[in-house]
Amino acid sequence: MVKITSICGTNEDVNNILDKIYEIYEREIQNDSDRQIYIYQDFIDNSLVMQELNDLGIYVIYDLAKIDDNDIVILSSYNGEELDYLNVHHIEYYPVVKDNHNKSYLEDIEKSIEKEIKDASLLLVIGDGKDTHELTEKYQSIIPTYEFNDLSNFNSFFLKSDYTSFDNIVLTGGPSTPLKEIYNYKYLTMFLLFYKDRLKEFKTYEPTFNQEFKSLEDAEEVNKIVDYFIDLNKDGKYLRGTLISLASLLAGYDNYLDLALTYETLETSILVHDDIIDNARTRRGKDTIPRRICKEYRPYSDNPIYFNDVLKLANSLAICAGDLFFYEAQNYLVQKYGTHPNFPEILKLYNDIVIKTIKGEVIDVTLPFYGKYDLKEIKNEDIINIYHLKTSTYTIIGPFALGYLLGGKKIDKKMEDILNKIGLSFQIKDDILGIFGDTQTIGKPNTSDICEFKQTLLYSYVINTSYKEEFLKIYGNKEVSNKDLLNIREILKESGALEYTYNYLNDLYTDITEGIDALDIKEDGKNILKGLIIYINIRSN
Repeated sequence: MVKITSICGTNEDVNNILDKIYEIYEREIQNDSDRQIYIYQDFIDNSLVMQELNDLGIYVIYDLAKIDDNDIVILSSYNGEELDYLNVHHIEYYPVVKDNHNKSYLEDIEKSIEKEIKDASLLLVIGDGKDTHELTEKYQSIIPTYEFNDLSNFNSFFLKSDYTSFDNIVLTGGPSTPLKEIYNYKYLTMFLLFYKDRLKEFKTYEPTFNQEFKSLEDAEEVNKIVDYFIDLNKDGKYLRGTLISLASLLAGYDNYLDLALTYETLETSILVHDDIIDNARTRRGKDTIPRRICKEYRPYSDNPIYFNDVLKLANSLAICAGDLFFYEAQNYLVQKYGTHPNFPEILKLYNDIVIKTIKGEVIDVTLPFYGKYDLKEIKNEDIINIYHLKTSTYTIIGPFALGYLLGGKKIDKKMEDILNKIGLSFQIKDDILGIFGDTQTIGKPNTSDICEFKQTLLYSYVINTSYKEEFLKIYGNKEVSNKDLLNIREILKESGALEYTYNYLNDLYTDITEGIDALDIKEDGKNILKGLIIYINIRSN
C-alpha cells in the first residue's frame, strides 16, 4: 500500500502560489502574450521547482522597482507599502498567501508521519530543501528512510530494492515540496510495485513456459535455433505482459500468466525479424541470432564465398526462428485458452495485432528509402501512422485489449485513444533514446537509427530547417563514428528538433493524464497508468 501523509507533507501556501503561477502562465500562453511573470520574494526551498519555473522564464525578484508596468507579479510575501507601490504604478499583481503567520508546518508534518509509520516498511521523503533533510535525519533511525528529489534516481533505486506491494510505503515531503511532486512519486511507486510483482511472476514461470518449446524429437539444427531463441526470450522488459496482467485484473480475471508470456514470445519473434531487417548485432544486450550463427561458423574458413554463405545461412535461420515462434506462440495460446468463452475474439484480436504490426513495419522500411532518395516528401502524419501501427497497437493498445478481453470486457473508443497516446509517447521517447541514449543502457548501438535512416519526428523536423544539408551528410551512412554521433546530436539541438519533439511529448503526457482521470476503471488502475507515463518519461532504456 502507498500512503501519503495526512497533509501531504506540504505547505498549503506553496501550493496556492504554484497553482496561481501556472494558471497565469497558461493564460498568457493562450493569449500569445509576451508579458513577463515574476514572483516577489522566495517562497520555496526546492531547486527542481525553481529550475522548472526558470525554464518557463519565470523568476523570483526582490525589488519591485525593477518591474515594468506591463509585467505581472505573484506576491508570496508583501506588506501595505508594497501593495501601494504596485497600485500607484498600475502593475497587475496577485497576493496569493493569505497571511504570513509563523505556523510550523514541519511540526504538523511530523505528527502526520508519526501516525502513518507505525505499521510502515519504508518512508520516502520527497524534496531537496533544508526541511526535507531534517525529516530524513529525524526518522532514518526509526524506519528505513530515503530522500529523493529526482524521479530517475528513485526509479533506479526502487527497481533494485526488495520492496513489494505487500509493504506499507509512506510518502511525505517538507513544507517546500509541492503536492503535485509527491503525487508523481506515488503514481510511479504504484506502477513500480505492480511491475515488480509481475516481473517476479514472469521470471518464476518462464523456465517452465520456455521448456514447452523444446522437443527431443527435433533435429539438432532445430534445437540449436530454439535454444538461441529461448535465450533471447528471457531478458525483455515484460512491459507488454505487465499491461496484459493489469487489464486482466482490472476486468476481474487473474489467469493471465500464459497469455502474458505468449505475447512476450510474440514480441521476441518480431524482434528477431527486426534484427535481420536492421542488420543489428545486439539485442537486449546480447548477440542477435544472425550474429550468433556467424560467430559459430565463420572460424571454419577464410574463403570469401564461404563467408557470404555464412551470412546467408545466419539470416535464413533467423527468419526460420522468428517464423517458428510466431506459430509456436499461437499454438500455445490455443492450448491454454482454447476453452475460454471469448477465445475466438481473443485469437482474432491477437492476429489483428500481428497484422497491423507487419503493416507498420512495411511502411517503416519503405519510408527511409523514399526519404534517402527523395522519392516522396515525408510528413509527420506518415511517421505518426507508423507509431500507431507498429508501437501503439502492439506495445500498448493490443496487450491491454487482450487482457481486458480475457476478463470479458472490451476497451471503448475513449480508452483506445488514451492507450494510443501512451504508445505514441513510448515510441517518441524510444526515438530520442535511440540517438541520445547510452549504448550499454539501451542494449543496442546508439548509432543504429542514424545508419538505418530511421524516420522519426526528430528527422521530419530537421529536414525542414536550414540544417538539412549538414544533417544528411551523416544521417543514413552505414558507418557512423562517435564524432558523427556528436555532430548529429548537436544539429538536432541547434535546429530545434529535439525541443520540438520534447514539446510534442509533453503535450501527449498532459492529454494522457487528463484522459486517464476520465476512464471508467478502478482508482488504483488509473494511478498505475499514470505511473506508467512517468516511467516512460524518465526511462533511459
